[in-house]
Amino acid sequence: MKVSLRIGLTLLLLVALCLPALPAQAASYQVVVTSTIGANVRTKPSTSSSATITRRAPYKAKFTAVSYSNGWYKIKDGSAYRYLSNQVAKKVTASSTKTYKIIVYSKYGANVRTSPSTASSKNIKRLATYNSKFNAVSYSNGWYKVKEKVNYYYVSSQVAKKVTTSAPATSSNYPVASMRYFKLGSSSYELSKASTTRRYPASTTKLLTALVAYDAAAKKGTLDQTFTLTYSMLAVPAGSSTAGFRSGDKVTLRQLLNGMLIRSGNDAAKAIAIRTAGSESKFVSLMNSRAKTIGMASSHFMNPHGFYHASHYTTAADMQKLANTYAKYHYLMDVSGRKSYKTTVKGPYARTLTWYHTNTSLPNESRVYASKTGYTPESAYTRVFFIKKGSTRYGLVTLKGTLPQTETTLRAVLNR
Repeated sequence: MKVSLRIGLTLLLLVALCLPALPAQAASYQVVVTSTIGANVRTKPSTSSSATITRRAPYKAKFTAVSYSNGWYKIKDGSAYRYLSNQVAKKVTASSTKTYKIIVYSKYGANVRTSPSTASSKNIKRLATYNSKFNAVSYSNGWYKVKEKVNYYYVSSQVAKKVTTSAPATSSNYPVASMRYFKLGSSSYELSKASTTRRYPASTTKLLTALVAYDAAAKKGTLDQTFTLTYSMLAVPAGSSTAGFRSGDKVTLRQLLNGMLIRSGNDAAKAIAIRTAGSESKFVSLMNSRAKTIGMASSHFMNPHGFYHASHYTTAADMQKLANTYAKYHYLMDVSGRKSYKTTVKGPYARTLTWYHTNTSLPNESRVYASKTGYTPESAYTRVFFIKKGSTRYGLVTLKGTLPQTETTLRAVLNR
């Protein structure tokens, strides 16, 4: 009996000693950032100053979480643990069914069927248009099983094919350094390449300048109000592109907008800024405020024209948000789509100015219905293209590319 008791106590002691050494088995799961302006990654589950913000995670960034408590996800961040608030992130619902994309390649569209058979026309649910995409869950005997909301249907491989998802945007078809291709108005995208990498936007900055100035003028009713340009309004860095304005010219904001968006005049951009806010610095503050409102959390602007400054930067993902907002302004889109514009300037140097659009990429391509160009040696060539394919409108942002790389990317997107 005493021997049995001793053995039992010894075993209990061994178990007790071993327990602390057992590793904690934390079940991990994915969380995704839901806030379009990004999410702060913190050292503590708190918004107080003691919870240092280590960085800003972009929209839709994913993390591995090990626990959740009182509104905070504990996430694994390298070798350390950080925290994300549930106000800006949520747990990803893992799908039990692995899906992949298929795309309709038949110009005549594709029949979406209730069963994998062509035996009866009664099982045709609807006709899917050319280039439409589906989430497929399997493939068997020439038929893709596709998911639409809660129901499953079938599409023939004779009219559809699997989309290659092994990073198509990094291929030679899309050689620019960064890009985003997306349906206008959508926060998702069709193609993306290094889209959260910081780049210099150059004169594509002028899209934001136009938004801020147009809103202010529309509110005050001053779009067609004449005023006189001064030397300080036109003083821009050496090497700037200009629209040809002079001190003493009597102009309207409408004329300046055309000179800025078509000819990409830095002189027009600075004059717009000072006319709108009283000074360039005050206008830049309005630009940065508007950028935050749009959700451009990874961008910062130092001037209204995009001339190089180390602290003047953006990302392709942020430029998608700007393009989506810009596309809502019918007048500005109309200006950005003009191939040329002629206007009469009054004052001591009364004359007629004619501007030709700076975009020369694929000049006879009618599907590009508006655009904005940019270039500095530091940024290389930057572009925002507005594209129409049938009844669907798209945006394409390209950052840091040569002219041939930009044209190759545009052509590849148009032929998709």
